[in-house]
Amino acid sequence: MTGEKILAFSLIILNFVSVYGLYADQAGKFDWRQQYVGHIDHLFWDQSVTLGKRILVATDQHLVAAIHSHNGSIAWRKIQEDDNRGVIDAIDHQNNALVTVNGGGRFVRSWQPSSGSLYWEVELFKSSDSSTRGDIRIYSKDEVLALSPTAVHKLNLHNGKEKWALQLPAKDNVVFGRLVLHGSNLYVVGRSAGAHVMVISSDSEGTLKQQRSVPAAWIKEETDCETLDEGVLLCYDDVSSNLQLLNLESGQLFVEVQLQELGLSAEGKAMSLEKLRLHTSDHAKSHLLLRIGGNHMAILKVSKDRVQVVKDLPKVSAAYVTKVEDLDILLTLQRVSKQSVLLVGYDLASGGEITELSQSITLPASHGLPTKLDAVVVKKNGRLAYKALVRSEDQSLQLVQKSGRVSWKREEALASVLSVEMVDFPVSENQAKYEDEFGAQKEDVVSMFVKRFATQFQQLKNLVIHQLQKLQGHRHHSVLEADALEEDEEEEELTRDEFNINKMIVVVTGAGKIFGLRSTNGHVQWSVYLPELVAFRTNDKDNIMLFVQRTTAHFPNPPQCVIIGKNKLTGQGLLYAFNPISGQPVGDVPYGGLSLGYNVKQAYMIGEVDDHFLRGIIFLDDNHQIHTYPETFMSVAMDVLPSLFMYVADTQTGFLKGFKAKLHDKDIIADNVWTINLQKKQQIITNVVGKRVLEQVHSQGRVLGDRSVLYKYMNPNLVVVTTEGEEASSLTKGSNNFVNIYLIDSITGHIVFHASHRKTKGPVNVVHVENWVVYDYFNQKARRHEIAVIELFEGKEQGNSSAFSSFTAPREPLVLRQSYIMPVHITTMDVTVTEKGITSRSLLFAMTAGKILSLPKALLDPRRPVIPSQETMEEGTIPYIPEIPISTEMMVNYYNSVDKIKGIHSSPAGLESTSLVFVYGLDLFYTRVTPSRMFDVLKEDFDFYFISLVLLGMFLVTFFTQKLASRKALSRAWK
Repeated sequence: MTGEKILAFSLIILNFVSVYGLYADQAGKFDWRQQYVGHIDHLFWDQSVTLGKRILVATDQHLVAAIHSHNGSIAWRKIQEDDNRGVIDAIDHQNNALVTVNGGGRFVRSWQPSSGSLYWEVELFKSSDSSTRGDIRIYSKDEVLALSPTAVHKLNLHNGKEKWALQLPAKDNVVFGRLVLHGSNLYVVGRSAGAHVMVISSDSEGTLKQQRSVPAAWIKEETDCETLDEGVLLCYDDVSSNLQLLNLESGQLFVEVQLQELGLSAEGKAMSLEKLRLHTSDHAKSHLLLRIGGNHMAILKVSKDRVQVVKDLPKVSAAYVTKVEDLDILLTLQRVSKQSVLLVGYDLASGGEITELSQSITLPASHGLPTKLDAVVVKKNGRLAYKALVRSEDQSLQLVQKSGRVSWKREEALASVLSVEMVDFPVSENQAKYEDEFGAQKEDVVSMFVKRFATQFQQLKNLVIHQLQKLQGHRHHSVLEADALEEDEEEEELTRDEFNINKMIVVVTGAGKIFGLRSTNGHVQWSVYLPELVAFRTNDKDNIMLFVQRTTAHFPNPPQCVIIGKNKLTGQGLLYAFNPISGQPVGDVPYGGLSLGYNVKQAYMIGEVDDHFLRGIIFLDDNHQIHTYPETFMSVAMDVLPSLFMYVADTQTGFLKGFKAKLHDKDIIADNVWTINLQKKQQIITNVVGKRVLEQVHSQGRVLGDRSVLYKYMNPNLVVVTTEGEEASSLTKGSNNFVNIYLIDSITGHIVFHASHRKTKGPVNVVHVENWVVYDYFNQKARRHEIAVIELFEGKEQGNSSAFSSFTAPREPLVLRQSYIMPVHITTMDVTVTEKGITSRSLLFAMTAGKILSLPKALLDPRRPVIPSQETMEEGTIPYIPEIPISTEMMVNYYNSVDKIKGIHSSPAGLESTSLVFVYGLDLFYTRVTPSRMFDVLKEDFDFYFISLVLLGMFLVTFFTQKLASRKALSRAWK
């Protein structure tokens, strides 16, 4: 075969498998995108335009953004670096100036508040220490002060040019972190944990005036301290549960202020100090908010030698002080019921209540307690009006206006999704009646007939009503009727559609909040907040486990999901079982979650079900004892005890351990049966990836070009473990990075396959499906990203076609592998999933540019030949090309970029051709993909009327020809 034919054949195959074009009218029809900013750390009302039109925020997602106050949409957002350089240490805003200090005081950036454009950027020093934090203060209309770990810099606010720099002493492990402006004096405060506090003072020109150390053996890195422009430093000593006050101008020692003398008591509650930031109020220079636990606050007036309580605010969880004309106003929030909080306004000078500012605000318990309050209060026609921004424990942000009406809210917890599952909607009422009919106990024929007749009559009634609504249209409906119809449509969406495409997307977030999202539009159907839930932390990754114990397929049993995390206070396991359609807890599980009373070392869902079709969860604690949820599932576990195995990957020690369940004194314990030491000193475990629970595999083998079958190595117990390390080299200066991959049988601990990639580094992303594994890495030698594929086969003879056992496994599998050049950087990956596994699979790659690439698995086949033969052409194998081709038609999210993607979750639909894809990160994106096209559904432009006419014509022709044929046969008989 000539080279031209090979090239032509390759191009034809590539075009055949990789074109997924989207028509313009289909954009947004089956997909949606939601954009977020993340947990808000800093918030300002924009003063560059009319006050209150926009909200300027800086978040934990390393971004600065502006939000429209009238509808809560994002006006602009600027995402900065993912590493330490993008961490926003401090931000300040005055008039038309917005400046931030990033990366531990390394960068100072000035932004335009109206558009988000970057005016200028200044790098204060070359190296960065992640343990330090910078500070920044706008000094005047033309100057800004910035604090780096080594110096204080005065910069020109308009162009960033440095006017002067005051070098700070580098000794005694002092970490400087606060700037204080008091008159014409500048104070820099640093701390040395367990030793002292250092105070540096200078004048406005950067001339050093004084340097002194104040003993503070009680101070720690995490000690909460606040500074005031009155020239004082106030800290909370969590050891003695008292306040420590220091006069920055002349104080030589901290003055201890006992809370009992102030009429306050910590009583073991978490204490914190909060600063009043509003510059229009004089109280911002001398007042602080002291938080005592979650719902008790006090306003403190701080002078250079004393602290006094201005107002004690029991049951208050958020407070704010502002100034309107000559009136200093205190606004407070306190929860009064599960559905509402009370906003109360006070005159701070007299302490009297301002009744026209006191309102009840709807704030469901699913938001937790309000934690921050920022408001704009104005006087119109002699009356006070306000806009208030409420931040809650669940990281939500909502705008409240006069009369207590919530104008909009933003669920920013959705920017920290950790786990996702898609659950089928329940069947409709009529379908439920059919299910009840067939699943009912013994009934006589008459009652079954009456039930069937009533069900079908109801179907006919619904059909007539639906057709009448179509004929009438919306002409005769009022606005209220239209709203009612819209609500009915929303209720109908909660029932299963014809092709089971619409799902309930259950997401668990790092904020401890659980959401139920409709897959049709992404709207929040329900939400639950668990204040004590936190994630497991492994290798700098957070994880909360989410399992679907029972789907909606087992009517009348309701569906059930379970979430497993850690208790924030005790560190023990926390479990929450709930109905994924309604979000309500099930059984004896309380609304805040069920504390397990032990540390969870491993948890997984087993395949066996109980009498109610519920799959049980198996837990392994620190004492190697096995627990189940629900507890009644222990009897099922006893029945399948010989087949209960589990493994634990300890990233702290580098050990992989396998356990077998056995009976011991009426309890089930885990017996260690194998151990693998991966040498923690040489490499660290980065990924442990098993197969999907209840994975659908359509074919057990692959048909070759010679009509023989290459059988797949289908080991359901196979686990992929990846490690990264660094080895010293005697030939070259420095070290060589490497990536190792292990395929391990989790039942026996047998290493089925091991490969090592030298001069490579992660992060490594892994997809493990059927008999193949795909993973990526960075090749340091070639300076490029590469992607590798491993496929395992038993050979041309199958060991056991009905079941697989790790103890009677066939001979070592045939391992085929190949590497390809990936022209883009991958942040995470997944694979499409269909209901029966018949459809060809596509790999989904998330790229740093916010695009989601759909790549056919055929392009990552290790059997792609360099020179095609007749057999490989018959088999349909694509000729080998080192680089993976990428085109814009392969991007499933077209122009809808999804920023900072953390994960991709795919789920099957009722149609075998369709896979549902949910992408989460800073943004959310949902769509449908068809790797093998829509082979099981007629096209949208299919001409039903023409086909109907053809069928009718064929029926008439058949009828008349039958009559003619019978008449002709009769005539022949008479002859």
